[in-house]
Amino acid sequence: MGVGIPDSLTSSLGRLLRPTEHDELLRSAVRLARLTFSASAASVFLYDEERDRLVFEASSGEGEDRLLGVAIPTGRGVAGWVFQTGETVLLSDVQADPRFDREFAQSTGYVPKVLMAAPLELEDRTIGVMEVLDPALQRFGEMAAIDLFTELAAQSAITLMLMAAARSLTRSAREGLTPWSRLEIALSRTEASDAAVDELLNALSKFVTATTGHGVT
Repeated sequence: MGVGIPDSLTSSLGRLLRPTEHDELLRSAVRLARLTFSASAASVFLYDEERDRLVFEASSGEGEDRLLGVAIPTGRGVAGWVFQTGETVLLSDVQADPRFDREFAQSTGYVPKVLMAAPLELEDRTIGVMEVLDPALQRFGEMAAIDLFTELAAQSAITLMLMAAARSLTRSAREGLTPWSRLEIALSRTEASDAAVDELLNALSKFVTATTGHGVT
């Protein structure tokens, strides 16, 4: 690019400035959890510290189109309990468990009979929760299923951490960059060729110089 972001910034951030990469990786992890257990659905919540809420970040299966972005209190339902205690649970009869929030489940359009939930932890800190609804446990046995689920949750925790870090880094980078640099980032994400983007940036640079007497940085 003619008027560009420093190479060091580009190489450091790279794909990290594209949270969609991490979104897709997290969606893949959720799909893997659902397929592994032949479950009806699987979801991942990310803890939003500012709002003190658990937010649906990825979902696969029943209700997936209605859940993304939905936030629940950290003390609500099985997910809230798992987040607060840091314990993995397998409920073979959710209807009989007082931690199960039937009202919320009904609002999603799907009420499970069996539920597994595990905390997503990094460095002794819980950053979210993974749930699997109506898993086919007969393939594994309960103990083996919990062990496998715990491993899947650990992998998802790393993905979730990377996604959260990418979002934070993107916000920080945007706040620290000049308007001109932010414009170039936006243009670089279009379908236009590099030559066309360079031509536009150079034309804008000449215009700013002509009207203000100062170049752009």
